[in-house]
Amino acid sequence: PLPLPPCPRHPAPLPLPPSASSGLLLNNPHNPTGRLFSREAILPYLEEYALVVVDEAFMDFVPPDAEQSLIGVVQDYPNLVVLRSLTKFYSLPGLRLGYAIAHPERLSLWQSWRDPWPVNTLAAAAAVAAVQDQEFQELTWKWLTPARNQLFQGLASIPGLQPLEGAANFLLVKSEQSVLQLQKKLLQHHQILIRDCLSFKELGDRFFRVAVRSDSDNQRLLKALHSITVD
Repeated sequence: PLPLPPCPRHPAPLPLPPSASSGLLLNNPHNPTGRLFSREAILPYLEEYALVVVDEAFMDFVPPDAEQSLIGVVQDYPNLVVLRSLTKFYSLPGLRLGYAIAHPERLSLWQSWRDPWPVNTLAAAAAVAAVQDQEFQELTWKWLTPARNQLFQGLASIPGLQPLEGAANFLLVKSEQSVLQLQKKLLQHHQILIRDCLSFKELGDRFFRVAVRSDSDNQRLLKALHSITVD
């Protein structure tokens, strides 16, 4: 598994295992850290691995002037597959919409054996409408960065909590106390549920992830966390 370092604004090259004749799977921005890897940090591995799959499900949250997508180089690397999702940025989880971008030869091969109707007509129409909504995209990019920064500063000011900088619509937070205990207290006293990271074995019971929401929701969370950690 990949190590989980802090999330610097300009991260160093990826700390990946030695090259192999098999494949490499990674996500960018990374989940659950939210770390955004630079395009230049990933490109060298396209020369070393037989197959590189980059899950960019959260890349839409990064403004165009900062995004690090590899979509632009799929024509040059037949071993590259980029995965994108409409369930995150466009809030369409129920439709389970996503797509793959790869070299035409690979896509032609997949086309020969994939399901004939992978997406129904209504879901396809919703996808087209979503990606064409440029106003929604611009408003989201304008809102997210200051909202995330404000939430980050609020979490950093709470004793016992250490948020990690991220580029997506969530923040990973390290806690000095058990996250399961935090969960229990938040549910009992504030009716708030935070997501633990127990499914990520490397993180254990000292990390949780919170979404960047409206200002009122963020402030409610910060107030609740502060009251619990101070007590």
